Amino acid sequence: MNVPLKRRALLQISIAATLLLGGSIYYSCSFAEADRPSRGAIEFGAKNEPKVNIPQEAKGFSTLFADIAEKVVPTVVQVIPTKVDTVIFSNNPFYQFFGDPFGMDEFFGAPRNRRSPPPVQKKEFRQQSLGSGVIVSKDGYILTNYHVVAGADEIEIKTSDKRSFQATVVGTDSLSDVAVLKIKESVQDLPVAYLGNSDELRPGEWALAIGNPFSLSSSVTLGIISALGRTTGNNANAYQNFIQTDAAINPGNSGGALVNIRGELIGINTMIYTQSGGYMGIGFAIPINMAKKIMEDLIFEGKVSRGWLGVMIQELDQPTREAFGLDNKTQGVLIGDVFENQPAAKAGIQRGDIVTTVDGKDVSTPNELRNAVAAIHPGKKVPVQLLRSGKKITVHVTMSGRDKNDGPEKGEKKGSTTPEKENSDYSKKLGIQVTPLTPEIKTRHGIKGDIKGVVIEKIDEQSLIAREGLQQGDIIIEVNRRPVTSIKDFKASVKDLKSGDSILLLIQRGEN
Repeated sequence: MNVPLKRRALLQISIAATLLLGGSIYYSCSFAEADRPSRGAIEFGAKNEPKVNIPQEAKGFSTLFADIAEKVVPTVVQVIPTKVDTVIFSNNPFYQFFGDPFGMDEFFGAPRNRRSPPPVQKKEFRQQSLGSGVIVSKDGYILTNYHVVAGADEIEIKTSDKRSFQATVVGTDSLSDVAVLKIKESVQDLPVAYLGNSDELRPGEWALAIGNPFSLSSSVTLGIISALGRTTGNNANAYQNFIQTDAAINPGNSGGALVNIRGELIGINTMIYTQSGGYMGIGFAIPINMAKKIMEDLIFEGKVSRGWLGVMIQELDQPTREAFGLDNKTQGVLIGDVFENQPAAKAGIQRGDIVTTVDGKDVSTPNELRNAVAAIHPGKKVPVQLLRSGKKITVHVTMSGRDKNDGPEKGEKKGSTTPEKENSDYSKKLGIQVTPLTPEIKTRHGIKGDIKGVVIEKIDEQSLIAREGLQQGDIIIEVNRRPVTSIKDFKASVKDLKSGDSILLLIQRGEN
């Protein structure tokens, strides 16, 4: 660095003095006035824009997501639930152990009176969390998640234009994780989301998630729809049909908006898959068609009304297809059992039928069938298309309502059992030993009711049948759709099986 002579001498003296005193050296140098360039003498940045060949159809794409966000962000709010806990405690720290034998209450601020209760204080502890919500009406109805507001004593709503309101819970549905709020104040000017049609979505479409992750309000993230019809967890009572997306969703996004490239609300963000607590590329949203139906039930009826068919259902997997003589193109859901005096039984649906459509909607998995039935209001008569013995038939079912105490399927079963005096049979082909349903066997395995069949007494854990999920204590009711009421029936049903054959078993396990 060029330092003038006088300044150089002063600098050297300053350094020497500092070293003698044992201190540290702190100094700064800057351009001398004469060395400073004048403004405009230096050109910063390249003169020409980068030469990037942007196709004409893509030029408007650069502001597309900003345009969507500009329209949608005002419809997404912060939902701030507060839980208030009141703690009551005594000023006298010894009272709960010894009472007040020495008049300590007076010492701690209360009049001396040994018969009076101890002086107490009440203290409120307020615990706040943060979620998101979507405005769906001008007068203040808001869609959000059940888990966002569950247990809240107070709920505050903050809009993107910094307005603040108090809200009340109109209704909640824990089985779908949907909640509906209503702003208490009289308002008529709120921006409202446009509700799209989630039934028309396809994997690969653009999706934007808008919410308040980690208290960062009005955040917008971009991704695609990764998959449809997702389920999570093992709660058989929950109704799930999640949209999966890789648009970044984090804590605080719950209850926020998932919108498509047209700015239409297609889902309510609800959860993430994570091993770290944050975004890992897998988020889930409740389809807006499902959320809308639940919202309207809660607002207009005060409860969620779901259709009930009254059947046991299971997946149509490859071994089952082979047993039924179906090709891989056949889609549907297998009816494992039909309950007496329920809608399916009254309409003529039988065990072994394959449901392909419900009310005009294709169903290919048990979850799709459950959701399709649940979306139908009790009392409505709908067509149900079936495959029975390879032939297409249509029956019309009048749905009943699902009782809140019902499991995913519940009902009565037919049949009676006459104790048999046959020996047990071990099938090497299947790797199981079966025995008749004697009263002793029933008691040992906790089998209730009148059931015809044979019970699996022992099972080879290395066998294919064990890997497919059969267990000791299961009752075999049918083999390849032929009733099994005795050991003799069972032997006759399996004697002709060869390696590579598929076998279809109807099993009673517990009440299912």
